[in-house]
Amino acid sequence: MDIDIKELIKAATEGFDLSNFKGDVVAVKYVENEFGNIEPGGIGIQINNGNAAEASSNPDAADGVIPERLKTEEAEELMDKLVDAGMLTEEWQANGLSCSERALLAKNVCDKLKINDVWQVFGMLWNERPETLRSYFNKALDQKKSLKYQDKLKNVLG
Repeated sequence: MDIDIKELIKAATEGFDLSNFKGDVVAVKYVENEFGNIEPGGIGIQINNGNAAEASSNPDAADGVIPERLKTEEAEELMDKLVDAGMLTEEWQANGLSCSERALLAKNVCDKLKINDVWQVFGMLWNERPETLRSYFNKALDQKKSLKYQDKLKNVLG
């Protein structure tokens, strides 16, 4: 009997209910289109620390709060441009961007705003470890498809 492992995992992930899970929450998702480093048809696994129910019901938790340095007039002008381009929401959340694209966006915004601790600022905002975000940036620099996105960012940000 031949078993397609991707189909098996896809079927298994569709029924996960993590709302009552305590401790480290693991979210597993079947990926239909390319997402970050995951090929179409692959399986993405995300590990968040804490309680899934609390994380999803408390938008004012430390992660996701907009840092003061992104509340300046200059920062809000940049955000407006990125919202108009469909890259961000008005809460500074990435809008359909891959991991590499998010990292490139964070670096470009911080360069414009002269913010030195890029990965800490956007890591906290996006609930991502700063080291992980920095590694996405380094990987993006080696990807040919990132050049097109960098050009788009330069055009949007001016």
